[in-house]
Amino acid sequence: MKKFLFSLLHWTGVLKCISWLNRRKVTILCYHSVTASEELARYDPHKLRIPVQRFQEQLNHLRNNYRVISLTDFLVAKRDNRRLPDYSVVIMFDDGFRDFLTVAADHLVRWRLPATVFIITDRANNSLHPGDETYLSWREVQELAASGIQIGSHTCSHPRLLDLPFDELRRELAEAQRAILNHVNQGDVPLSYPYGQTSEVISELAQSLGYSSGITGSLGPNGTESNVFLLNRTVIASDDDLATFAARVSGLTWWASKVIQLFGFRNSQDWDPAVSALRIDGSRTYDYSESAN
Repeated sequence: MKKFLFSLLHWTGVLKCISWLNRRKVTILCYHSVTASEELARYDPHKLRIPVQRFQEQLNHLRNNYRVISLTDFLVAKRDNRRLPDYSVVIMFDDGFRDFLTVAADHLVRWRLPATVFIITDRANNSLHPGDETYLSWREVQELAASGIQIGSHTCSHPRLLDLPFDELRRELAEAQRAILNHVNQGDVPLSYPYGQTSEVISELAQSLGYSSGITGSLGPNGTESNVFLLNRTVIASDDDLATFAARVSGLTWWASKVIQLFGFRNSQDWDPAVSALRIDGSRTYDYSESAN
C-alpha cells in the first residue's frame, strides 16, 4: 500500500511539489552497503544491502533532480551563512563496508558525485570482522581518499556512546579521529554517531575535539538553523523502489512521520518505524536499523 501511494504521488508530480517546498533544506542520504547483485539479498534483516542496479537508478534520479554536494561544502556554507543551490543533497555511507570500494565508489567517482564514508577505525586495522563481514582496510581507505571520497569517523569500535563513562567516550572519539588524520591527507573529520545516538555531553565533546560535525539518527532535512553537531539524515532501505526513494529525498517521509507523531499514533520516543505500517525511518535517537547502524 505504501509503495502504491508513493508511486502515485511520484508519477502525478506531487513529490516534485513537496521537493520544491523543501528545496532550500539539505537532505543527508545515508547508505550502508551496495551489493554487486541485481537481486535483493536473501538475508538482510535491516534492509541495508542495496542491489547495484537500484543504487544506479537512485543516483540517476539525484543527477536529474537534485544537486549533490559534499558534506564539507554544506558545512562551509553554513559557517559562512552562504546560501547553497536549491535541491542540495549530501551522500554518506555508514560503517565502512568494503563493498563501498568495490561497488559504490566506482559509480560515485565516475559521475563526479561527492560522498563521505564513515569508518569504524578498529575494523580498518583488521578488515575481517567476526561473522565474515568485510570492512575497508587502511590501504583501501587511502585509495578512496585519493579519489576524492571524504573519510569520516564512526568511532573506534562502534559502541553505544550513551553507555560509556566519560574517559572511554573521549578515547573512542579522539583515537578514531587521530587514526583517520594519520592515514589520510584531510583537513577535518566529520562524525557519525553509532546507532545515531548522542547527547549534549557527547556532541560538545566532539566539537571540543575538533570534529567538523556530528550526524544523528533523527529523520529529516537540515535547514539554516540546524546545529552541525545534531544533523539529521534519511536512511535508504534496500527495498526502496524509485518512487519510495523519491519520496524520501523529497521530504515526504519526514512530513509523514511528523503527522504520525502529532496525532499520537505512537509515542514519539518509543515509535519503532521498523514495524510501522508505513515503515518511515527515523526517531529521536536512532534510525530503523538500531542493531546494524
